[in-house]
Amino acid sequence: MEQEFNLDVTWWPFELHPETPAEGRHVDELIAPSRRTDEYRSMLKQYAADAGLTLASNRWIANSHRALELAEFARDRGKFDEVHEALFRAYFGEAKNIGDLDVLTAVAAECGLDGREFIAETLAGRYANLVDEATATARQGGFTSTPTMIFDDRLMVPGAQDMTVYRDVLRRLGAEPRDTETAV
Repeated sequence: MEQEFNLDVTWWPFELHPETPAEGRHVDELIAPSRRTDEYRSMLKQYAADAGLTLASNRWIANSHRALELAEFARDRGKFDEVHEALFRAYFGEAKNIGDLDVLTAVAAECGLDGREFIAETLAGRYANLVDEATATARQGGFTSTPTMIFDDRLMVPGAQDMTVYRDVLRRLGAEPRDTETAV
């Protein structure tokens, strides 16, 4: 039986590839195609399938800055979780360009936010500095990959890991598993 833990998770903006042009770029410009990258993509698709998720074959890397701005816009309006999930679904599940304002406006509307207000806030630069400062702070702290998990302000685990890694870290830090029989 797999243990589950009660966790407080806070997502912070981190632009992994700020050098990506506003229009985005093809993945092969960043990662040379090879048998190893094909195997890695295949493994990721299998992990997603095992979790009941669809992972689209997106060969386009979006400039994520405006998507991160949308997430912060949503956080200020109590809709962060919905927008965060919708952005992941749009990019990873539907292969949409989350750097495109039309796509982001549609995501905002899907989550009950005013897309026109988001565009106005974006064009005014309301969230750009927040994203830039959070990214700079993370880089100064040694962050180089996403996701990077920080547990109990003591342990950093970079990159996507198998769930067994996270469960092991939680056990080592003394986290109490929740009672899955009574969990809702």
